[in-house]
Amino acid sequence: MTRAYQCANVPGPHLGKVGTPATVAAAIKRAERPVLIVGSELTNLDWALDIAKEQNIPVVATAHVAGTIIEQGITPDRVLGAIEITNLLKSPEWGGIRGEGQHDLAIFVDVLYYMEAQMLSTLKHFAPHIKTISLTKGHQPNADQSLPNLSEKKMGEFLAEVMGELAD
Repeated sequence: MTRAYQCANVPGPHLGKVGTPATVAAAIKRAERPVLIVGSELTNLDWALDIAKEQNIPVVATAHVAGTIIEQGITPDRVLGAIEITNLLKSPEWGGIRGEGQHDLAIFVDVLYYMEAQMLSTLKHFAPHIKTISLTKGHQPNADQSLPNLSEKKMGEFLAEVMGELAD
């Protein structure tokens, strides 16, 4: 069992699983309406934009990320605050980023750890209709699947393996 990246993150009795590249890719392939939420850390932005483009996943840019994404020639589907997207994902009646219906999978990349922990806790408790994957540095026990605690190098290798699994 992997411990939370920050020891004060006490998630309660329901703990998410540590994902492998194969299980993360399988969840993304299985999702009918995934959404990618990109935070302000910008460590894995290129990877996040590649997966969004290749899998046709809508991108939500939080914080100041929209400008950086636009500089790379990609327009995010929506620019929303972290709290706003969390509240929208909670609502089963929400029409989704592209108006195609509520999302069934939320993938978090490069969100500040402590903020993402609260976003995932909210979704875990108040949005049973949505699965969550954290691909941000550090294990997030409130996510259905999360990375183990990895170094930056190992994290890059993990994400490359996810892309390889998605290509198969």
